[in-house]
Amino acid sequence: MEYRVAGGIAISAATLVATILLSPSAVYSHKPITTSVLFKNEIAQIFQRKCFQCHSENNLGVSLTTYTEARPWARAIREEILDRRMPPWTAVPGYGHFSNDISLNAREMEIILSWTDGGAPSGVLKVDESTAPVYVPPSPAWNHGEPDQVIPIGTGETIDAGSPFTVKRFVVNSGIDTPKRVRAIALKQGDRRVVRHAAYFDSATGRWLGAWTPWQTTTALPPDTAYRLPARAQIVVEIGYSGTTETVTDKSELGLYFDTGSQRTADSMTLQAAAAVPAGATAHRLRTETKIAAPVSVVAVWPTPTESARSIEIVATAPDGVVSPLLWIKEFRPDWRSPYVLSSPMLLPAGTRLKMTTYFDNPSDKAATVRSEAWLLVMPGSKK
Repeated sequence: MEYRVAGGIAISAATLVATILLSPSAVYSHKPITTSVLFKNEIAQIFQRKCFQCHSENNLGVSLTTYTEARPWARAIREEILDRRMPPWTAVPGYGHFSNDISLNAREMEIILSWTDGGAPSGVLKVDESTAPVYVPPSPAWNHGEPDQVIPIGTGETIDAGSPFTVKRFVVNSGIDTPKRVRAIALKQGDRRVVRHAAYFDSATGRWLGAWTPWQTTTALPPDTAYRLPARAQIVVEIGYSGTTETVTDKSELGLYFDTGSQRTADSMTLQAAAAVPAGATAHRLRTETKIAAPVSVVAVWPTPTESARSIEIVATAPDGVVSPLLWIKEFRPDWRSPYVLSSPMLLPAGTRLKMTTYFDNPSDKAATVRSEAWLLVMPGSKK
């Protein structure tokens, strides 16, 4: 078969194919670079703020601290960001404002996607690609300085290799012989490869005292505010564990920071309800409401429903009818629980109604009892 081209020259199909195959063309060992966004500059800065808390050496996720480590994961990073799976922050924007918000804002997402789609350039010489261009947090440490009281949590908890996510409960002695006022509580992981979250409760009263995540390592109260712990108090510590590639022993520690001059005492309150969800149900709604008798300022929220919860929403309706959203988690992820620390305390006047709505799924063929629960860390009546 012949083809006639301009000028009337006839060439065979075989000649045409050979001409195309042998014509010089650009050859790329990697995707061509089409972006000015560099790992050493913009990407490393964002990762330092939002990713290295989990994605560094001997940590929960794969290390992304150097270009050599991060480059092979560029496509996966893109997918995780677009699906909003990472960073693991589940509060819906606009429903409350939180000081520990680890999510990416629109500008940060745009920068990372420009990098991943544009060839993921490093911006450094080949010899420097295995060196972190920014500061990387060290091994587990007390990020707010040495505590006044350090309490061992258990004698060492064995986490088997590859074990699924589970929450384990410990009761520890505070070691204080006289009543103390506590301004902050922190946790230092024994092995940060397996610790995903922790929560603390007063054993005697059940009140919530705070929580830990890799990006919120200390529960610190507003100025001039403290918890009151009695002498010989016991503290319940719940730790969420996930197995890593090998069996490890975790020896985490709890740290207490004392305060002698605070005037206000922090407390906690809870919203809770339980119900039976029919077999095979999806989006089964459970609602509970509480009326506040005295004015309080909400400092933080710790939602902890049954793991089958799909979403949870908390709103406050003031006596004058004004509705203020406190928190909306659209897709609850029990393996990435987090406290939600308000950017500034929210004042709720006496008579305010707090309403919590939770939706549950029950894919099993039997009815299941579920619990909807959220703790609120509060202080008396003003925003000061």
